[in-house]
Amino acid sequence: MLRLHRLRHHAVGRHVLAPCSALTRNACAHGTFTARQLSTSSARLAQVKFAHWIDKETGKLDTAKLETKWKTRWAEAKPPVRKPLTAAEIDRLFYVLVMFPYPSGVLHMGHVRVYTISDVLTRFHRMRGKHVVSPMGWDAFGLPAENAAIERSIAPAQWTQQNIATMKDQLSRILTDFDWDRELATCDPAYYKWTQHIFLQLFKNDMVYRKDAVVNWDPIDQTVLANEQVDKDGRSWRSGAVVEQRKLKQWFARITRYAQDLLDDLNALNWPDHVKSMQANWIGRSEGAEFEFALDPPIPDAQSKAISVFTSRADTLFGVSYLAIAPDHWLVNADHLPAEHANHVLKRAQEMLSGSSGGGDRSQRTKDGVFTGLYVAHPLDSARRVPVYVADYVLSDYGTGAVMGVPAHDVRDHEFCQINSVPVHIPVVEPESSEFAEESKSELPVFTGQGVLRRIPENGIYGGMRSADARTAIVAAAAAIGSGKSVVNYRLRDWLLSRQRFWGAPVPIIHCASCGAVPVPESDLPVELPKNIELSGRGGSPLARATEWLNCKCPSCSGPATRDTDTLDTFVDSSWYFLRYTDAHNTQRPFDAMAASSMMPVDIYIGGVEHAILHLLYSRFISKFLWKTRAYGAAAVEHDSSVSSEVKEAIARRETRGARNGEPFTRLLTQGMVHGLTYKDPSSGRFLRSDEVQTEKGNVPRVIRTGETPTMSFEKMSKSKYNGVDPGATVDAYGADATRLHVLYLAPPQDVLEWDTQSIVGMQRWILRLGRLVDTACASSARESIVCALNARNKWSKEARETYRHTHVAIQHATESLEASFSLNTAISALIKLSNYLATVKDCEHPTFGFGLVCLVKMVAPMAPSIGEELWEILSQSKCLHNLGLVDTPNSRIFAQSWPVLDASALKDVSATVVVQINGKVRFKLEDMVPDQDQSELVQIASTMPQAQKWMFEATGQPKHIVKVIHVPNKLINIIVK
Repeated sequence: MLRLHRLRHHAVGRHVLAPCSALTRNACAHGTFTARQLSTSSARLAQVKFAHWIDKETGKLDTAKLETKWKTRWAEAKPPVRKPLTAAEIDRLFYVLVMFPYPSGVLHMGHVRVYTISDVLTRFHRMRGKHVVSPMGWDAFGLPAENAAIERSIAPAQWTQQNIATMKDQLSRILTDFDWDRELATCDPAYYKWTQHIFLQLFKNDMVYRKDAVVNWDPIDQTVLANEQVDKDGRSWRSGAVVEQRKLKQWFARITRYAQDLLDDLNALNWPDHVKSMQANWIGRSEGAEFEFALDPPIPDAQSKAISVFTSRADTLFGVSYLAIAPDHWLVNADHLPAEHANHVLKRAQEMLSGSSGGGDRSQRTKDGVFTGLYVAHPLDSARRVPVYVADYVLSDYGTGAVMGVPAHDVRDHEFCQINSVPVHIPVVEPESSEFAEESKSELPVFTGQGVLRRIPENGIYGGMRSADARTAIVAAAAAIGSGKSVVNYRLRDWLLSRQRFWGAPVPIIHCASCGAVPVPESDLPVELPKNIELSGRGGSPLARATEWLNCKCPSCSGPATRDTDTLDTFVDSSWYFLRYTDAHNTQRPFDAMAASSMMPVDIYIGGVEHAILHLLYSRFISKFLWKTRAYGAAAVEHDSSVSSEVKEAIARRETRGARNGEPFTRLLTQGMVHGLTYKDPSSGRFLRSDEVQTEKGNVPRVIRTGETPTMSFEKMSKSKYNGVDPGATVDAYGADATRLHVLYLAPPQDVLEWDTQSIVGMQRWILRLGRLVDTACASSARESIVCALNARNKWSKEARETYRHTHVAIQHATESLEASFSLNTAISALIKLSNYLATVKDCEHPTFGFGLVCLVKMVAPMAPSIGEELWEILSQSKCLHNLGLVDTPNSRIFAQSWPVLDASALKDVSATVVVQINGKVRFKLEDMVPDQDQSELVQIASTMPQAQKWMFEATGQPKHIVKVIHVPNKLINIIVK
């Protein structure tokens, strides 16, 4: 058996070619192989043809049997033995992470798309020689499982485990290759033990706290509702009751402490710009000032003597007409409000909180307000009193819970004043010039731009200053008297962790009347969910009714205590799962520092753009917290004597070449949604089922009942629109390989995919063409090895040179698409072009044909794995690979082979066709020209052509005077004659 070698002189592939041995040298010398030389280990195997898989009557491929064969082979492979990575493996490591699914029990086409993309990249990078990590798990906690359990009278754990088993089988059907030995489920106590551990680390580092926060309360079912359980009319989805807003003690994480880090480190991430913009906007950094408006008159026993207000427009401070506070601001209290206003204000504030005064996002409302009867003094003019209103659009947990209203310079403030009859103060800022004034014109008398402070008494010494200068001066003046300061504010709010539901990780806190909130000892983790508990969706938290579970002893004083009855937001579970994958079965800690440091950060994270804000933001926060507290990272292993210096250096290299500062994901690929063909009744607009529509000749659909042409569009797949596509039925009908190729080919991963089942037959036909090409190659005998052929490259025919060029053009496009742009549809297009060209090759015995086909099969394999495996096995069992001098071992698989390496010298065109124009008009063409000839050579050649006599020569035979030559290399030459 020939040993593997890396060729240094022929860039045709890594670890695929043997040097010219005695066997191949003899063949090169005589131009062929002897029959004895052709009888190698492959001769001991019966010749298999791809045609054997095709039904002779129908002409269709038996995809079920072919896929079963290879799924069985793959299942027989022994799982790898996980050992600490070496320095070389860390340098080669490539971590492919796909967003783990909620186990609903059914894969939809969106799942097929994202997991196919992930699988293709995994297989590609393995063939590129990378040490690939590609795990899979289940985001298994959450409200859907709890609701399903209530509806079906089944325990959430049982429901979830059944769904996981079903979906694993479905993932196998689409031929995915995940590291199942790293599998996890967030509902497994072995996982959420460490979720609770991370919560306690946050607790110990003062990164979580408990405070009152508003929740959606169903007064009939006596339970807390998630936002998605409240309909557009503000009613409970289950009981129909008008939802109330109540305050409950809730746990929060101090993500705002990381706001600037989260913002700064976005710049270094290789993420789509629109995703980084979404994150930056959500964090929402604002530079401005905070002013103190003193209560006038002061309120005895109030928690503060002033209302703090943040603004980014300090230059408009003298234009303030009112202050607006949130409906649940601390001042909205019967003890603080004037008696004549208190009842009305409290009633109106409660209506605002309950949502009965407008619905929707409160922060976007503009008109609802009520005067409190309170006044405050202007920070720089104590004699001026400003009225205080409760306004629906102000949120208590954003900024200070109060804003200043400047109606002359803010459209929303102006509308608020109009609706609530608030006197509008005169404008204090004006445009710098008439040009800016024209640009800033609006229907309302509001100037919102930067400008110059007007020279009016209200502006005092600041009149005439530009906005930027005035801001600085006004803040400085307020700071000097203690009524203001420069601050940076963030739109980002602290992360609400508490959920009043059952199916989640219990908050690991015990409440003691004497000791307060006490963390559960690490030795007592996990705090498991109680079993055999009745779920009804009514009567408050199910955990609060589980008295045996609820009542316990305080770990601090051993006195009677109760467990926290909240569970953690499922975003907590998914904020660190990628770290657990690195050491999924560790029973002593969430993950070993060495294991996580060797694999983090993730090289490519793949998932839906719908998770572009919260999931990614919370994952970044937790990852940064764990990195800063040295749970993983180069600093975490720096002083570990059990880790070699070489490994430490490799970890440091990995940390600095990817995402830095504890960022978990170096690169992000967000795939678009899959839309289905949707039919609507043209009269009623009702969605139509497929059995209500009949397609006539010419593919013209008709509504069966009326004969009308339905309205057709591609829309997001859903049951209510009857436009869903069952992946299982598609695989049954067309095969998993064709389904994968089709879903990759229809659109770039980032774009919306409009699913069209009918056109999938194109991929079926392409697979059959690939099989015929392989059978042709096996039936033909290469005259020499590709190595020997390359040594005599200057003697190749034009067809051979063109075949070699086409092969490497495909290698270039496919490699770039899979490694850089992720335009997987472009990669398939390049491979289709190569296969179409190979089908036209006449000299199939020239090694460039066989070499091109081998490269094609390798590049198809990540996208169509069972087809790739089968075609490679056929090539291996024939004399094709042997004759080409391509080294193989008995029973080797396609994914043990190396991805083809580009030979840049092959990309040069073999010949060129140059269009000849005379005075700008096309007159003839120069065919089969040597590429890259200069214009003087081309002019000389053109002048000798018979067609040139009429255009380039006088009637006397004298050449016309050439005034100018315009030359586009290898394409066109325009000769201007006189």
